[in-house]
Amino acid sequence: MSPDSGDIWHDNPFPLIPVARLGPSADLGDAPVEAADSGNASIRTPVLAELSDLVVDYLADRPAGGRRGRAIALVGRFGLGKSHALREVYATLAGQPDNVAVWIADEPVQDMGRMYRDRLRGPGDTPEGRRGFEELVRDYYAYVTANRVDAQGSDPRLGALDEVAAGLRDGSLDPGKVVSALRYDPAVIHTHLLGTLGEVTEHRRFAIALALLQEPPFTRMVWEWLTGGEPAEPLRERGITEAIGPSGGAGGPERSAAGIHRVFDALAVQGFLHGRVGRPYALLMDSLEKVLDWPDESRRAFVDAFERLIDIYTSRGGLLVFCVSPAGLRKLRPSVHERVVQLWPSGLDEQDTGRLVAAYVAAGGDSRAGAHRPAGPFGPEALRLLYELTEGVPREVLKTCRQAWQLSEEGEDRTVREVTAAKVLAAVRELHERVSRHQVAQEVHRALDLGQWRIATHDPVPARRASPPGTPEEVLYWLAPAPDACLAVVLTDSVLVADDAERVVAHVHSLRNAVRPQRFEALLVVRGHVSGPMQDRLGRMIGSRPLVYRQGDFAHSVDEALRQLDKRLTDGRQEQGLVRLGERVRRGLEEQSAQLAELRREMAEWAAERRPEEARPASARLPDRPGPQAAAADLPGPVRSRFQEALTVLDVITRDRVDRGAAEGPGGRAGAGSPAELGTVGCATVVRALTEKFRGSVSAWHRTAPPGAPAEDRLGELRRICREYEYAVEVLPVHLLGSAGPPHPRTAARTVEALAEEVWDALSEARSAP
Repeated sequence: MSPDSGDIWHDNPFPLIPVARLGPSADLGDAPVEAADSGNASIRTPVLAELSDLVVDYLADRPAGGRRGRAIALVGRFGLGKSHALREVYATLAGQPDNVAVWIADEPVQDMGRMYRDRLRGPGDTPEGRRGFEELVRDYYAYVTANRVDAQGSDPRLGALDEVAAGLRDGSLDPGKVVSALRYDPAVIHTHLLGTLGEVTEHRRFAIALALLQEPPFTRMVWEWLTGGEPAEPLRERGITEAIGPSGGAGGPERSAAGIHRVFDALAVQGFLHGRVGRPYALLMDSLEKVLDWPDESRRAFVDAFERLIDIYTSRGGLLVFCVSPAGLRKLRPSVHERVVQLWPSGLDEQDTGRLVAAYVAAGGDSRAGAHRPAGPFGPEALRLLYELTEGVPREVLKTCRQAWQLSEEGEDRTVREVTAAKVLAAVRELHERVSRHQVAQEVHRALDLGQWRIATHDPVPARRASPPGTPEEVLYWLAPAPDACLAVVLTDSVLVADDAERVVAHVHSLRNAVRPQRFEALLVVRGHVSGPMQDRLGRMIGSRPLVYRQGDFAHSVDEALRQLDKRLTDGRQEQGLVRLGERVRRGLEEQSAQLAELRREMAEWAAERRPEEARPASARLPDRPGPQAAAADLPGPVRSRFQEALTVLDVITRDRVDRGAAEGPGGRAGAGSPAELGTVGCATVVRALTEKFRGSVSAWHRTAPPGAPAEDRLGELRRICREYEYAVEVLPVHLLGSAGPPHPRTAARTVEALAEEVWDALSEARSAP
């Protein structure tokens, strides 16, 4: 879109480093920052609106039983505006007519003593804040004194103490004068802290310090100690022997953990005093996830102390707002999650992205900017592309806008007439492609060394086809994780628009086609930027999500991605083997189905031939079976009867199945003549044939054996014959045969499974008899 007027813009209104910090006072909005600080413009997002409502509700909450405390967590990844939201909370608290005590920690550090001394901002940083805190301590004395007066009851010697107590509570009496007049000793406040903070903190040092704060000779010393300094000698003589937050650098993890607990004790006591007298107080803490990088003992100490502080703030009327990543939030106990209100900022939508750009353009204050173009030189197409590439992440939006503005400057006076979509694309590439391709290739090489990956002895695709001239796609390595598989590591630049994605996908598909029939996977390494939706699109089209280069331990990320793809190749090889096995099973089933169909036809013919004999007794209708009946006649009677019983059982089962199919005919029930019925008949037929062969082998052994007890070698031959029958029966589905019915007491399966053992016992006994 080209401008339709002579509108021009000059100074770049977007921040050089769009990062909000809770640091110097200027960064907290006390004064506008030249060259456009990241906090000079703001839009009201749903999360900011909800946070503002929670803070306003906290400030307005003045119930008779005490202010209701709350803890709020702003949870999300970097760049979503969590720190900016904290600044908005600070602005709301600072704008209250009544002074609200606010402590600010820009981020936790392991040396909490140094943070407490040098970086923690609180009421003690200004003369006004110190005077306010001293008044608070006097009010607290008054509160404790009123309770002491009430506890003493009426005493003519002390006058109308109930009126004094009422005057202290409603503020009509000066608490300092009352305390001086009644001459209560510092043990009063000490006793009260003992009863209320004994489970929270080591109260004695704070009780002494707060009592001495009321005495002018000690006021300066107490303030130096309260702000993190070493205690002066007069304080040491009175029991305050250590600083609130000793440095953890030289004393090891134990001293570091002690310093963490003492700093949180100080925050707990100071907050408790405000809550006891009904005044609002707040703690704002940024970047809580920084503790995840600490050593285990220091991290545990911080998390434990922080969770106790949440309990104190929520139960004693405080406001605690902190920023944390999702990983940092998971480190807090589930019970703490229940007491914390969680707000999750997300990327801006397309409309709010445009509003953010317009807010910064307006903050630039260029009077010559056209009023009909609220987003300044950014046209609709540029704003649409800006939103898609940054996904509405405020920090990315501001960085891209600044870079695109610079690329659009013209002439010596650096005027800007329009920021086009092409400039936005160029800005994204310049911002995210600052690491050379050579550096990324070196990181990939480190990953191969790390995982001891086997590089292919020759490239399956010629180099000219694998990395065509003039295209940013380059095959860095061909890996050979298996003899019939290959894995390509492909490097490309930013994938920003559909044309980029189609080019990359076409290149990967050409590699896959060139290496067939080998199995193939590709790891796409992107030097630059890929939006989340574009990563999903590439993952669907090439079969794996791209890996975007990020500074840090990128080699481990590459190694892990390669391992996942290698596992996929291994699983694919197993799946192919299963497919081949399945194909063989399918062909075998087809052959079996054909055989069953033939058996079904023969059974039907057999049944038709036997139908006139149905009136005959069942025992007379057994099918004629060829067999070595005469050859088996010389077997001993017990052995002969065992074989006859087994063969009879098998014949009955076969006859019943055949007669059932013949009786029901073509219109019979669905199960008659089914593969299951045919399978039972087939199994019985096979077992009968094995049994007849077994009987023939036993009969031949018996005929050839010399009279008398057989020798050991002859018994071994008999054992072999019996075992062969047992093994043959074990592999058949004899459990499908079912029962032969009366008068047979055993199932068919048990009959044939026990036959070999019974024949061995009977024949051995018969041959051994004198």
